[in-house]
Formats: sequence, C-alpha cells, structure tokens
Amino acid sequence: MESENLAGFTVFGEPGGFVHRNGPLYIRNDGDRTLLKILLQSVHVNRLGVASGGLLMMMLDITLGTTVSAKVGYEGICPTMQINCNLVAMARKGDWLHGEAEVTRETRSLAFATGRLFVDGETIATASAVFKIPSFVREAQDKNGNRAVSARQA
Repeated sequence: MESENLAGFTVFGEPGGFVHRNGPLYIRNDGDRTLLKILLQSVHVNRLGVASGGLLMMMLDITLGTTVSAKVGYEGICPTMQINCNLVAMARKGDWLHGEAEVTRETRSLAFATGRLFVDGETIATASAVFKIPSFVREAQDKNGNRAVSARQA
C-alpha cells in the first residue's frame, strides 16, 4: 500500500452518516473547487478486488457536488438534479482514488459540472451533472453582497 500525502485534506462526511461509513473519504478545498481521495480497502471492492461501481458513482457525485458548492460560495449542499457516469477503467484494492471536477456553466439557479476519478493519472470514471443552487443561497448573497454563504446564513 503506497503512502499518500494528506496535507490540507480532512475527513468528509458526518460521523455515522452514509459517506462516513463508506470512507474514509478525504477532501481539500482549493478555492472554487474541491479535491477528493480515498484509499480503496476491502469494503470498497467486489470479489475481484475491483472498486464497486456504486462507490465510484457516489464519489463522482460528491466530487462534482462539493466543487459546485465551493464555486457558488455555499458551504451547504447543492442537490444533484441529474448525473451521467461512465466507468471506463478499474481501480483496485490498495489504490488511492482521486476525484477532481470543474463547473462548466452557472446560472442563477443551476450549475453544470464535469469531473473524473483517477489513479496515478489514469482515468477510472467520468461524470457530468446538473445541480440546483438553492434560491435562498442567491437571496442571501444578494442581501449581504458577499458570494460566500454558510449553511447557517442561508
């Protein structure tokens, strides 16, 4: 098992929650995007030692969704309205799986994002998705003149 630099990363997910139970998933906020990573362990793979498709899709949804939230300046969750995933290669037990995404278009109420999961630079899965930007986020931003809105402010 290769060591991985976790500088600047924190564990993602509420203790006891779905994501937390299926991790640990590590996240780092890089301004208007996030980076995610997970060390694939026995609980993440099937009998062939290959990462579960469900795990890959969950990680894509989180990677794109957290990037959308970072880009629109909201510390809460922008709900996923639609997501398309393509599983293109295998990740195996012991691999560090990384996720990255970018927002490709943003309107007042919607954000569009694309992203990928990769191991050692090789793409494992890709996705494109549409997310709802809650109206209260934009209203709070209009009020305080600041793009950053915490879940408590909204």
